[in-house]
Amino acid sequence: MKRDVTVSKCGNPSTAGQWHHYRERAIAAVLIAMVVALSSCSTIKGSSEGTWSTSYFTDPDRVWGAIEISLIDLDYEVVSKNRYDGVIRAISAPSDDGTVIELAIDQVARTEDQVKVYVKPSFGGDEGSTNPDLLKAAADEFIKAVNDTLNG
Repeated sequence: MKRDVTVSKCGNPSTAGQWHHYRERAIAAVLIAMVVALSSCSTIKGSSEGTWSTSYFTDPDRVWGAIEISLIDLDYEVVSKNRYDGVIRAISAPSDDGTVIELAIDQVARTEDQVKVYVKPSFGGDEGSTNPDLLKAAADEFIKAVNDTLNG
């Protein structure tokens, strides 16, 4: 007696083998999607000098655009910028107590697809709070906004 067996393209003679093949492909697709999603992610590092830095693995022009959009979204006024040097200076509107935050942002392209962004917040003006936690919060808020813009 001769059995009739159909062999799939992946060489498995059974339906269970076909499902195994599809499952492997689905896992590979999920892993690739995770790598792509994480490729433009960043980590925030603070330093003792009050400068925060983060790295992105994406096109420098895309990061620059995300920086500009984030400043607009956070209601900062750009007081100077130089795309060639990768430098932006921006100030916040005064808060209720008169506190003004200035952001000095430097973008450094390490390679064609790796960008390092440095953010140094400081207090502007003579009024308002001088609580250093406000500077950390401003840097964190800015970097989160850039991350959201790049990944959103």
